[in-house]
Amino acid sequence: MSQLRQLRALYGGGVVAWTLCLVLTMVRGDGSARQTVVLLGLLAVFLVLLLWSTWCIWEMEAGRAGPGRAAPAVRR
Repeated sequence: MSQLRQLRALYGGGVVAWTLCLVLTMVRGDGSARQTVVLLGLLAVFLVLLLWSTWCIWEMEAGRAGPGRAAPAVRR
């Protein structure tokens, strides 16, 4: 579980880093279209990995709730 939390922190840092690079490239206006597409792709990959690791942690914590503790309710 601790390794998964470290991965989530790494993915969160990647999201921040790629977002800053993308914003700086757009503000300065010196980036090519290819560079912008690559940065958007990297940002999308890190966002998906961040969401996946968060979901895995949430599922693991819900599974550890056990019969003595209530798991989070799902509303429909």
